[in-house]
Amino acid sequence: MARTNRQLTLVQRTFRPSSENLGRRVVDGAAFTFLGIAIRTAITVGSMAILARLLTPADFGHLAMATVVTELAALFANFGFGYILIQRSKIARIQIDTMFWAALGLGVLLTSAVFAMSFVAGRFFDDPMVASLLKVLCLTFILEELTVVPRSLMARMMMFRADFFVQVLMLFSRAGTAVVLAMHGYGVWSLVGGALAGNLFQALAYSWVMGYWPRFRFSKRYLTSTWRTNGGYFGNGILFYINMNLDIGLVGRLLGATSLGYYQNARSLTDEVRMRMVQPLQRVLFPAFSAIQNEPERFREGILRSGRLLAVTFMPIGFGIAAVADELVPLLYGDQWLAMIPVLQVIAIGSGIGAATSVGSPIFNATDRLGLSFRLYFASTVIAVITILAGSTWGLMGIAYAKWVTAAVALIFFRISLGLVQLGWRHIWNMIGAPFCIALLMFGAIMLARDSVHSAVTTLAGRLGCLVVLGVVTYSAGVLITCRSHVGDVMLVLAKFKK
Repeated sequence: MARTNRQLTLVQRTFRPSSENLGRRVVDGAAFTFLGIAIRTAITVGSMAILARLLTPADFGHLAMATVVTELAALFANFGFGYILIQRSKIARIQIDTMFWAALGLGVLLTSAVFAMSFVAGRFFDDPMVASLLKVLCLTFILEELTVVPRSLMARMMMFRADFFVQVLMLFSRAGTAVVLAMHGYGVWSLVGGALAGNLFQALAYSWVMGYWPRFRFSKRYLTSTWRTNGGYFGNGILFYINMNLDIGLVGRLLGATSLGYYQNARSLTDEVRMRMVQPLQRVLFPAFSAIQNEPERFREGILRSGRLLAVTFMPIGFGIAAVADELVPLLYGDQWLAMIPVLQVIAIGSGIGAATSVGSPIFNATDRLGLSFRLYFASTVIAVITILAGSTWGLMGIAYAKWVTAAVALIFFRISLGLVQLGWRHIWNMIGAPFCIALLMFGAIMLARDSVHSAVTTLAGRLGCLVVLGVVTYSAGVLITCRSHVGDVMLVLAKFKK
């Protein structure tokens, strides 16, 4: 007699996952994702506040230069193996094992390639420390590729609770290792040690939770059949790399490690909005959208609701960071980081807008329109390259302002993705228009109140707290008055989560 679903192993249940209770699973996934975002932000910002006082801006600059090379190699790691396991409606065990060995082989190749590139990178940046860092950081590729299959299978089963715990513990291991090493005087190597510790823990944890251990089987035929889809993900990965690293490369090459340290930390803080917050949500939306891609009305409603939730949640964060940067930077990082304040203000606003439009990427992935996605992303990358190169003539601030152009292009990119499901500009305005206007109003209120708050409150922490409370009250009141559909979505999510 065939085994029941309960008797099947987790890996066997991924062969043909059920779409039952999809709404509840998406809500659970979003809830744990938001909780993970909060904890991730707290750990990241808290550890950075400690590390910024133990290390120098140049230490962060050295690592940022090395990251330009590791991100280039990571393009090849983003070859779509995991996405295919999520997107396909049915998979088999031989296909899972094939993807594991393909990913591991790729990790070995990338580790070797980064080790070889370390010699060239040291000369390009005229910084021998970069070469030394890369000779150790190259090991992260093997560790990262070990997580591709088990993590993709967890996403396919929408096991976001388990993913939440793995990610939180990984962050603690990474941050804790980095802080301990920094306290013992290891300088920039403490950041490298933290990265390796986090990746090692993550690789072991995902395999243990999923219960997946590869068999020695490989289907060359299946791997070959995925080249076209893999190539689409890889092509988008190349463009993503250029968008994410051109500015860092230019700052490091032209202005040196210290200036890059200021710029990178400003960007990292805002990346809590654009990447570390939004990308986990995209991992929730991708399998959910894939499961209902053949149900147009349900698909469109899911997109609109997701867009409204993203806009009302993340739009104020970017504007809020920009508004309180004068108090936030010295409180978190110390007076040696004051030069990053104007850069942070400009980048944060662009990140807030970009985060609200990020639902477009899961739409392209779920509908398997990677060719169109690649062409659009290519056009936006060309524009980004031109504007960043032009902005670099005005130094750090010029490059920061170029990010606003990237945010505007992302809005157009978002509109085209919505066109695939018969949605348009009117729907975009309904999703992000009101949150944008209210966030702008919040920004203005904080700027107008700053002098009065500084006169009444003497401590830096107290001033920051008062301005944050003012911003939260202003934004919340505006949303409650003008964003009924957004508030309804939030209440619906909370109601489902309570059941």
